Amino acid sequence: MDLILVQEETKKITFQVLVKVLMSVGPGQDLDFLKKEFEEFIKGLICLPIKFPGTRLYKSLKAKEKLLKMVKKIVEERKIAKERSDEKGNIEDTVDLLLREYGGANDMQSLPLDFISGNILEMMIPGEETVPMAMTLAVKFLSDCPVALRQLTKENMELKRHKTESCEDYNWTDYMSLRFTQNVINETLRMANIINGVWRKALKDVEIKGNLIPQGWCVLASFTSVHMDKENYDNPCHFDPWRWEKTVAAVNNCFTPFGGGQRLCPGLELSRLEISIFLHHLVTTYRWTAEKDDIVYFPTVRMRRKLPTRVTSYRNSTTTIDDDED
Repeated sequence: MDLILVQEETKKITFQVLVKVLMSVGPGQDLDFLKKEFEEFIKGLICLPIKFPGTRLYKSLKAKEKLLKMVKKIVEERKIAKERSDEKGNIEDTVDLLLREYGGANDMQSLPLDFISGNILEMMIPGEETVPMAMTLAVKFLSDCPVALRQLTKENMELKRHKTESCEDYNWTDYMSLRFTQNVINETLRMANIINGVWRKALKDVEIKGNLIPQGWCVLASFTSVHMDKENYDNPCHFDPWRWEKTVAAVNNCFTPFGGGQRLCPGLELSRLEISIFLHHLVTTYRWTAEKDDIVYFPTVRMRRKLPTRVTSYRNSTTTIDDDED
């Protein structure tokens, strides 16, 4: 068995997907540079606001400058290429989309490339941190709940057998139609509370349950309080994917890992798809044993030891997949 740190490995996977979707950057020096600087930048999002050389904030801001310079270069090159071709072309990533909507030379809504580059960088922050943490915690919760792991494996093995026998390619709906897999993802997101709350500003006087929130005041909406409330979920501290057989997450106002209303996270479906694909290939290809580890919730959600896990492929295991399902 190979010993890996799940939290580190999932970050490697999701970062490659993220920059591919945003900027079509594949493996190579550019990807390595983006990953190195982004890791330095992200460390300073929650730190003491002291900007002296050598401090965490100073290093983070310097890394941000390098990132913005790199992203702006990519955006500029893409814009020049599109102008030279004199064609709209197909939208392949987020840079293409932003340039088409707001980057036209004769467009009254044209935005400076600095603004577009800044938007790309902002999109990297939630996508790089939340999805790999959700994957890691899914492995943690499944390791602690063998019954759920067996049912998840059985469901995904059925899909894999069907695809192998029919010689069909996987598509989006294949993963999203795995009901128990989606239940596991819902329960992981509910318990993980990776985004534990959001700040909102009252645009006018608002009264909620007899409490007045004056116009201009800021309010912290706590997702954790909603997800772990006994009035909303029975035995909320217990990992129970089966609870979602009775609850429709899409219409449940007590389930808000992606926010809600007009501020609903645009990466909702992509995040679910990434986690679904990860779980599918994990349970149909490998078996694992996770070492004991604790979840730390402050200042951000993470595993104390990054979830050390011993992994082996089924073909190298003395136990077969069918044995696991029995």
